[in-house]
Amino acid sequence: MGRTVFDERSVPTESGGFFLRIRNRGLIAAASRRNPVDELAPATVQALERIARSSGPLLRLPRDVEASYREQWRVNANQMRVLLALLPVLIFGGLALAPVQRLGLSGAYHELLTLLSFSVIVPTALAAALVAWLLPERAISGAFIAAGGLVILVALETLRTQGVQWGYTADHGLAVAVPVALAVLGGFRFSRVMAMHACYVAVVLGGSLIALTPSLSPITWVGEAALLLVSALSALWMETTQRRSWAARRLLQLQAHQDPLTGLRNRRAFELHFELAAAQARRDGKSMLFALADLDHFKLVNDRYGHDYGDGALSEVAVVLSQFGRRPLDLCARLGGEEFAILLYDCEPDAAEDRLSVLVAQVRALGIDNADAPLRKLTISAGGVISDGSHSLSLLYRSADEQLYTVKRGGRNGAQLGPLVDS
Repeated sequence: MGRTVFDERSVPTESGGFFLRIRNRGLIAAASRRNPVDELAPATVQALERIARSSGPLLRLPRDVEASYREQWRVNANQMRVLLALLPVLIFGGLALAPVQRLGLSGAYHELLTLLSFSVIVPTALAAALVAWLLPERAISGAFIAAGGLVILVALETLRTQGVQWGYTADHGLAVAVPVALAVLGGFRFSRVMAMHACYVAVVLGGSLIALTPSLSPITWVGEAALLLVSALSALWMETTQRRSWAARRLLQLQAHQDPLTGLRNRRAFELHFELAAAQARRDGKSMLFALADLDHFKLVNDRYGHDYGDGALSEVAVVLSQFGRRPLDLCARLGGEEFAILLYDCEPDAAEDRLSVLVAQVRALGIDNADAPLRKLTISAGGVISDGSHSLSLLYRSADEQLYTVKRGGRNGAQLGPLVDS
């Protein structure tokens, strides 16, 4: 158990050109690192439940899933980040190439605009967009976007201060649009947004002090402060919403693939896992044990002791079963009621018989009371078959079920390995 299983059809292949292969390789690696739902600690699950129900600001998830969330969010926000990085290319490339008379600029100022556009702003934006596109899952992609925004801010402040010295007052709205766009569209965490806003204020004040030009008017400062505050609060709201939605989705995945009482995988998860294990067995030429196990006289437990006691018995048996599914392609699942399924990869017949016998002995050794049963304690019966991965799941169910009922008819509290039943 505990293996990260993801559908390879949901992530890109490594076909295509050199740059496309770099990008796809990163996306595949990110998908393979996603925390499987059955590896979430109970405390993490409880924390996610509280988060999904909460309504206040949220800046962090539990430690063991925080990194997974950030990586997945970077991938989801990647397209917007790339477009955001390319926007300055369109704006400043267009301004630099536009006729001087149409812009109402002096020749010297237009030359400075062209120089900064094609030597600083456009190359910086293109580099940030390329890194973001190539490495969508890496934190460095966001760092390049933020650093590119800072470089563009310095270039814009240079244009503003130089324009003041030449008698040209530049509109400051384009500069404040940089931190606002990064905050609202860049998908950055609230702490990063606040840092970028602080850098913006520092660049504007620093440019005024270095160039000895007047700072912005009080009215402009008030307007920009309000705009920065609104964008920061928007970033906080979006981050909170995204984290809470992510927590809710993880809980839904957990409910869809895990039995809530025992913590084992459910039938759906077992059948999905079986397809992967069977394909791997065919490729590797390995055998695997498919077995069904059923608790003996379990109805008597519920009738005599109550369902709470029965639930506790199921949970204790599940702990024993979970020890039989530790390898990546092994899996134990609760199919429903008191019935369980076992899949052990690379397991030959002799080893399979030993494992099933150990299971029967360990459940009996739990000593769970079942006073109305012949042995006066809870026992289990199991029946299994060996497959090379080429057989259908329905055939394996039918064959293992036949072996299980042979054990039941023979007195229960035992295990049997047998042949596949002809369809």
